[in-house]
Amino acid sequence: MVRWPAHWPPFLWGASTSSHQVEGNQSNDWTEWENSGHVAEPSGRAADSWNRWPEDLELAKKLGLNSYRFSLEWSRIEPKPGIFDREALQCYRAMIVRMREIGLIPLMTLHHFTLPLWVSTRGGFLNSQASRWFSRYVRIVVEEVGDLVDLFITINEPMVLVVMGYLIAAWPPGGRGFGRALKLIRRLVSIHADAYHTIKRIKPNAWVGLAHHMIQFEPWRPGLLDYANTRLLHYLMNDRLVRMVGEYQDFIGLNYYTRQYAHWTSGLHPIQNRPGVNVSDLGWEIYPHGLTAVLKRVQSFHKPVLVTENGIATRDEALRTRYLEQHLAAVSAAQKAGIDVRGYFHWSLLDNFEWAEGYGPRFGLVEVNYDTLARSIRPAGYRYRDIIQANENTFPVSVPPASTLPAAHP
Repeated sequence: MVRWPAHWPPFLWGASTSSHQVEGNQSNDWTEWENSGHVAEPSGRAADSWNRWPEDLELAKKLGLNSYRFSLEWSRIEPKPGIFDREALQCYRAMIVRMREIGLIPLMTLHHFTLPLWVSTRGGFLNSQASRWFSRYVRIVVEEVGDLVDLFITINEPMVLVVMGYLIAAWPPGGRGFGRALKLIRRLVSIHADAYHTIKRIKPNAWVGLAHHMIQFEPWRPGLLDYANTRLLHYLMNDRLVRMVGEYQDFIGLNYYTRQYAHWTSGLHPIQNRPGVNVSDLGWEIYPHGLTAVLKRVQSFHKPVLVTENGIATRDEALRTRYLEQHLAAVSAAQKAGIDVRGYFHWSLLDNFEWAEGYGPRFGLVEVNYDTLARSIRPAGYRYRDIIQANENTFPVSVPPASTLPAAHP
């Protein structure tokens, strides 16, 4: 069992964002995809966090967080092959310095779905040189800011990238083909391993992992065929990549949102939900017990686990608050069952650009008015703050009833 460092808090209470979704960007493959009419609306300035990051970090502090998951935008840092933008690097360094000043442990993601245009036009991660390009970028980042960061995620949700961009053509580059998808999985594992070693050579004590997207698959009906299909989906979508990465991960990053159903006639296309279940604005079933279940699945890897994303798209604030409470209770149940869950990062700190769905879904603990860019903490954000305060320096964590906590207000 890998041991959690004694000098870190017993539990990381955080929230997550990604660069393209909150910063605004005009120079990566997603911008080109948006401007080609593939999505509901272009991202534009997003939440303008590239300019408003000091305000956003103050909001994170106001929520009582002790950690913040964010990503760097590769296309800002290396806009042309081998040409690095020192100004962009210095801006990210200033952000991280401020995080540490206000008591936020940085959890840095190096790739969160977007590629510089010069990489995407050369075939993206399928190019035989991609691992060398990515490791060069990682090396520069760690040399420039690695003295301030101990926790790294190399790649966010590799299987989502594969499925959305290379199997169903919903994301760039818009590909379809099982063979190319399988090749990309192997390539991403290799790219991660090279990046892992790059970070460790510069900073041997760094903790490095990936953020794995996991769905709780269950049989549509009782019976051998649906049960077998459930096991197949768990293996292909949840377990296989974790096993392929093997020891080149110091922790398991786990992103969880929903449950889906396996039916033998649907093959590798699960049924999204049953009629009548509670769903988010994106139609995803709300199933907190699934978080405990997927945490139990990764227990066999004997690594500390961070829930690196979990949240709900909704405009119903009471529902958002219940979702938060119920999923934190699922984390607590997993800890009490002996699973070494060491952090929870709510998705998302801010309302953001939600990829192909555009600006409709609202995930933020902090509401963003996209006309004025004004920010305001939602009631669920204050409830999260109060839960964090009630759990100061405790492990395992718990979710006290609202009646035992201070009223949720600024």
